[in-house]
Amino acid sequence: MYSGPAGLLFVEYKYVKELPKKATTSIKTSLSALQLQWLNRVNQPANAALIIGVADTCIIILDDFSSIICKDSYIEQSLSRKEAAQFIYSVTHKPQEGTKNDRITAARSTESSKDLGF
Repeated sequence: MYSGPAGLLFVEYKYVKELPKKATTSIKTSLSALQLQWLNRVNQPANAALIIGVADTCIIILDDFSSIICKDSYIEQSLSRKEAAQFIYSVTHKPQEGTKNDRITAARSTESSKDLGF
């Protein structure tokens, strides 16, 4: 859980050692049924995210936590650790502007003037 003046963000992290070899193979995250229920339940009154990481990249899923992600989709949507940190900061410390997906896009396109340690 992350907390700041703009709100709370609950995050479930899943790390995958490596991407599948085939572009269309789905990534197995080991997200349990209870974790999935928890993410869906907390996402309505608060902000929740599933962050799936591989090496030094990640993707952030904000709504359909049971969606199947293949290697190509992961590569297309992947963010750096710094961009993920910027997303977390934008949800918890900046006024709520736009949707959560807009904040992911903003994290990709802007660099924080504050060093977040990544």
